Amino acid sequence: MKKSSKINFFTSLLMCFFLTGFSSCKDDENKKKEYDPNQPIILTDYYPKEGGIATQMIISGENFGTDVSKIKVYFNEAKAAVIQSTGDKLYVITPRKPGEDCVITVSVGGDKAIFEEHFTYHIQTTVTTLCGVKGAPGVQTGNMAETQFPYVTYLAIDVDHNLFVCCREINNYYDQNKVVLVNEREDKSQILIPNTGAPLNQPCISEDGKTAFIPTDNGNDYWELSSDNMWIPRKLTLRKSAEDFSIDYKHSFSMCKYDGFMYTRAKNGTLLKFDPKTGYAQVVATGLMNGSDSYILFSPQQGEEHILYLAYTNAHCIYTYNLKTGAHKLFAGMVNTPGYADGPCEYALFDTPRQIILTAENDLFLADSNNHVIRKITQDGVVSTVIGQAGMTGNQDGTPEVALFNEPFGVAVDTDGTIYIGDSKNQSIRRLAIE
Repeated sequence: MKKSSKINFFTSLLMCFFLTGFSSCKDDENKKKEYDPNQPIILTDYYPKEGGIATQMIISGENFGTDVSKIKVYFNEAKAAVIQSTGDKLYVITPRKPGEDCVITVSVGGDKAIFEEHFTYHIQTTVTTLCGVKGAPGVQTGNMAETQFPYVTYLAIDVDHNLFVCCREINNYYDQNKVVLVNEREDKSQILIPNTGAPLNQPCISEDGKTAFIPTDNGNDYWELSSDNMWIPRKLTLRKSAEDFSIDYKHSFSMCKYDGFMYTRAKNGTLLKFDPKTGYAQVVATGLMNGSDSYILFSPQQGEEHILYLAYTNAHCIYTYNLKTGAHKLFAGMVNTPGYADGPCEYALFDTPRQIILTAENDLFLADSNNHVIRKITQDGVVSTVIGQAGMTGNQDGTPEVALFNEPFGVAVDTDGTIYIGDSKNQSIRRLAIE
């Protein structure tokens, strides 16, 4: 048996004994051990001695009391969750990212005690479910545990860590679609637009990070949501300027630092740039993979802001478009060849790629929907599978290698590197984090 498995096994046994003991204490008031401010807090031991995020622990000692609202446990400066106390034993859950070498401090009232032996925290990469439940009938807001969705599609995140979630109704494609705001740090969600009519696609955050622009699936309409305007939704329209254009479907917006315009591409192959505040638009190019949905993103890297990445969903490949030269080139995958293969870009295969993001390291991540995985493309041209198991559907958290998804549509990355995934058919938001 591996070391981690042993720790989990024995910790689980300890939890059972602890909870049994706790129940007995509750039944017999004479056995309750309340905190005495005239006596010191004494620490004797804790188990396990090492672990990662959300490790279940038992801390033994004296004079803890049984009121968990008065008991504080810290791993360095990070506060742990205190679940229960019998007065001489605490049941706690380790916090996120306290540091690898942890000093454990227990405080009750105005008193505190510190373990001399340090706890070893193991940093690990894990996939968890942030919110949402498969089988939920529709949107429900509240804290993360209460939040539910119909199908979760596309995502975007602003400078205040607000996650914009585009939802699609399960049985009504063109009615009652919603936009929900989720903030993990504040542990809350709220509906921003209760009925968008037509479903919404990949949002885009403005350059100042405070406003979200979200395209409708068809026609020229789009929505604006801004913290400066108390999230009051505004419905806007792409307007013709000097030249005429036609939009059948549009699937994404992307902000371009190179020229300050926002861009979208219609399914008919027309690439447009526009002022998101006024909606006035002009044609940049035509004939770009006519007939395919697309999810676009400009490079944020200095010197490459004129490079647009396009994930062509129906053509199962990734292209780039150079605003300076007009060059439209295959970047990864094989045109009109769905499949699954990692490796050099020219040999890689995708199946219905959708939303794409670029990390601070300039790596491209994308939701490879029909392969049920998240893929990564490095700038030196190597494609790999970073989360999920290709061809396998499911709803399973854990390490990136064992996690399972069901048609992921959306991806977004926060400033701390946490990646959020819109897991459409599992009706949830999943997260990949180093913790």
